[in-house]
Amino acid sequence: MTPKDKCTSKVWICLYTCCLTRVVHIDIVPNLSAYTFMRCFRRFIARRGMPRPMISDNGKTFKAAAKIIKELMSQDYIQQHLTSLGIDWRFNLERASWWGEIFERLIHSMKRCLKKIIGKSQLSYEELLTAVSEAEMIINSCPLSYISMDDLEEPVTPSHMMIGRRLLSLPDVS
Repeated sequence: MTPKDKCTSKVWICLYTCCLTRVVHIDIVPNLSAYTFMRCFRRFIARRGMPRPMISDNGKTFKAAAKIIKELMSQDYIQQHLTSLGIDWRFNLERASWWGEIFERLIHSMKRCLKKIIGKSQLSYEELLTAVSEAEMIINSCPLSYISMDDLEEPVTPSHMMIGRRLLSLPDVS
């Protein structure tokens, strides 16, 4: 494939986090439609489980997705199945960005990490997916508390909370 045969397209990153453990899950979506987000949300649930409380900013995509979930929950056969798994979707107050301070800080960390990994290079979808997964691993490996020189044990990280051990990556092949 020659460089002029390459097709470029814009993608968005969807970041999920647990406010208690700061575990981060990152996924890539091709657009900001509610149905695309719903597919992304289904992948998240398949990998991490159903979140009971869901907190997000007031983005149009999230509000439309919340409406779709409410419509699904109103259908009897789905309502019966999901009653015990109901999602309580809450939105931050409009013009109160500090309410989302927890996830806004993680978004900043993820962007900084991706800038260091990617720089200004253009990546294929597979390369971007790998870079995003590695950024997720790096963020989930950050200590949750201050580390002093006296600490003999490995610091607790979000990855410890999620899988019980530190995440490791393979060296780059190229």
